[in-house]
Amino acid sequence: MLLPARSTEPFTPTALDARLAGRAAMYGVSELSLITVTGSGGPAYVQLQVCPSGARYRSVIENLSPRAARDLKKGYIANFHHPVLYAKALRLAAVRLSELLPISPTTRSVLLAAPAVAATADIAENVVNLWMHEDTRRITDATATTSSVLAAVKWTGTIGPLLYLSRGFLPLWFGAVRDRVPGWTRKS
Repeated sequence: MLLPARSTEPFTPTALDARLAGRAAMYGVSELSLITVTGSGGPAYVQLQVCPSGARYRSVIENLSPRAARDLKKGYIANFHHPVLYAKALRLAAVRLSELLPISPTTRSVLLAAPAVAATADIAENVVNLWMHEDTRRITDATATTSSVLAAVKWTGTIGPLLYLSRGFLPLWFGAVRDRVPGWTRKS
C-alpha cells in the first residue's frame, strides 16, 4: 500500500471528525479499563500473546498466583467489547482519511477490512484462551499456536492500519494547528 499523499488544503474539522474523536476516546477509556481489570495478570497476558509452545503457555498459566489468574481471566472476559470499539474507530478513520486524501480503492478496502478481521481474531483469541485456562490439559502446541496466530492477526490488523492512518492524519492535524498559530506561515 502506498502511503497517502500530503494535502496542501487546510484541514477543516467536520461532524465525522467529532464522531471519530468520540470513538477514539471510547477506545482509550476501554484500553485503560482493560489494563486496570487485568491488573496482576497483565504480565502473563503479554507473555501469552505469541507463545512458542504449549509447554511454555502452560508454564505461564500454572505459575500465576491465584489473584493473577483471576485478573487474567477477568481481563479476557472484559475484552469482548474492546475489539468492536477499536474496529469501529479504525474503520471510521479510514472513511474520513479517504475523504481528505487520495487513497486507492484497494487501500481503502484493506483499511476497512483489516480492523474487522483483527477484531474477529481478537474475540476468537479470547475464547480460545478462556477455554484453555479452564483446564490446562487443553493447552497443547496446537492450541497455543492457534492463540498465537490469532494474536498475530489481531496485532497486524490493528497496528498496520493505525500506522498508515497516522501517516495520513498527523500532517493534516499538525498543519491545522500550525495554521491557527499567529506568525507561523504555511509553506506549499
